Amino acid sequence: MPQNIHTFYLDLTMKLMSELSTIDRFDASWAQIEKREGQTLKQLKTIATVRSVGASTRIEGSKMTDNEVEVLIDELKISKLEERDQQEVAGYFEALDTITESYKDIIISEGNLKNLHKILMSHCDKDEWHRGEYKQISNSVEANHQDGTKQIVFETTEPGFATEQAMRDLLEWYHSDKETLPIVKAALFVYDFLSIHPFQDGNGRLSRLLGTLLLLRSGYTWIQYVSFEHEIEHRKVQYYKVLMKTQKQRPGEKVDEWTNFFLDCLLNIQDQLMSKLDSHENSSSQLAPRTKNILGYIENHPGCKSSDISEKLRIPQSTVKKALTTMVKNKIILKYGVGAGTNYLAEKTSPLQSDLMFKLTNETKTKEFLLMGTSSYVEIKKIILTPLFEWTKPDEWSVKLMNQGLCFKVTVISNTGSTFSQPYALTSFNNAHYFQPVFTLNKPIRIPLHIKNEQSNLNEYPMTIKIELDGSVSVFDFDVTFVYDEM
Repeated sequence: MPQNIHTFYLDLTMKLMSELSTIDRFDASWAQIEKREGQTLKQLKTIATVRSVGASTRIEGSKMTDNEVEVLIDELKISKLEERDQQEVAGYFEALDTITESYKDIIISEGNLKNLHKILMSHCDKDEWHRGEYKQISNSVEANHQDGTKQIVFETTEPGFATEQAMRDLLEWYHSDKETLPIVKAALFVYDFLSIHPFQDGNGRLSRLLGTLLLLRSGYTWIQYVSFEHEIEHRKVQYYKVLMKTQKQRPGEKVDEWTNFFLDCLLNIQDQLMSKLDSHENSSSQLAPRTKNILGYIENHPGCKSSDISEKLRIPQSTVKKALTTMVKNKIILKYGVGAGTNYLAEKTSPLQSDLMFKLTNETKTKEFLLMGTSSYVEIKKIILTPLFEWTKPDEWSVKLMNQGLCFKVTVISNTGSTFSQPYALTSFNNAHYFQPVFTLNKPIRIPLHIKNEQSNLNEYPMTIKIELDGSVSVFDFDVTFVYDEM
């Protein structure tokens, strides 16, 4: 039975309660982890900050890579911010820094929300007329696609009294509701804030900042060591789809799907955080504290140089070089290049995972992977077609497949911003007039090698792999399951 929370309805299903329980079990153990991993967490926080700033601004259309964001943050005090992307990055960094440093003192109030918006928009003169104030002109939520096109996601609350009242109602509910669990309250606050869209610009960015602030104030301090924004960027299509679907029911909408999406993001980044900590602990258990710090930096900055490590960790370069030589000799890290071009990579020794599966459907058309090093890959070796229609003759499959142009597109997005794409028509993998439900690829597709047609360079990692259903229609008559290996 759905429960009424604020102006929404939420069904507290067993799945949702199980996810909440998992998140809270992790949180209960966090204090001990935080004490044990203090120095490593400092490095992870720096990495998470860069990734959060880069991801959240890219969701809104910025083109800056994480490397460019890191350089800009390091040189913020001396940089002239002439480009819009740079101004947005600087504002987001300063707002995020304010939150992570002072979250205990930032109560959730209208004044503080307006002040965070003012910080967020502080570097662009064009935003001066509206920064820190509610919108004066109607706005709407738009999704920015990679090809430069835009799509209306949903209409928002009208400016003036309607927006002011909606924000007062949201804040009053947040402070008066003592029964709804903090994580659910955070998810619903972010959703309603996005629905109202109270400021002229910057609402998407500010909503993600507020998500972090609300979680920190509720005691979920681990959120600052891994990027929530980066998780949303990698699920951007799903993010907009869930918002759009839920918004269509407004007012009085059911928010189950949005809440589950929010919790699933948190579960994923918990796993990412523990994976980073476990990897670091396993690879550095026998190392001296200073050497552990160097290894931690290399793990989070694949392809870094000794001068980078020395500067960032404030360790003499002679000491860094000595530690690097020892770690290379003991096969803890890998060394590439010579002379000034020498760089280092902490290559993970994770085993090959075989016969994994994922399904793409009309509801979930995209699957993403993150490859961390030069030995990482995804290899598709088998495809399973599930028809969603009644059929009697095998060639009915081929007619559907060819008429719908059903294919899957593989896209490789490198850390340098380069993009490589390759479509694969489903009709190319089997006899066009006799499709079996399961067929094995004669030549498995190894990604990224077979998409780029060359070995990837070290500086291209971490690398995002996106596999998505595509075709000439919007709704397909097949589900497509992929069987793959992953290294």
